[in-house]
Amino acid sequence: MKNLLFLFLFLFAVSCSKDKKTQPLASIEKIEYIDLDYEKQSGVIIDIKVNDSSIIKKLENKQLRGFRIYSIKEKDRNYFFYEVWKAPIRKGNVFSFLIRTSYFSQNISDKEEKKKRIWNKDNITKALSGDVGLIFDKDSVHVKPGKDLKIVIQMLKD
Repeated sequence: MKNLLFLFLFLFAVSCSKDKKTQPLASIEKIEYIDLDYEKQSGVIIDIKVNDSSIIKKLENKQLRGFRIYSIKEKDRNYFFYEVWKAPIRKGNVFSFLIRTSYFSQNISDKEEKKKRIWNKDNITKALSGDVGLIFDKDSVHVKPGKDLKIVIQMLKD
């Protein structure tokens, strides 16, 4: 009996010590900002690779209730609008979300930083390069950028 207990503990220790790499539930693959003219609202397209079947099912069933870009200050998040009643575009296990925004179309004064913020490609890239949140009814999924994240900024002025 003692040998069996020792063998069990040894196998348990060996199985716990292995470096197991797990895939995240979801990761950001690509972020694209498209600056449009005054007649059409600019937008951010975020491609998220989803590795979890329960999240895929919720997205297909239009259960997404909110979309949050954490790198944008909380007070400025109302400049970003995602139409939750539409299902995101799906290609395999990559979902594309179109978020409309007027946030980067104007140079605004930031009272906290006491300066005027000027939006150029570098500043927009920095503002969009953080994590995002997929908010469902009773839970949310925090999505981090993947290791091969691509950020594309298309400006009218270029």
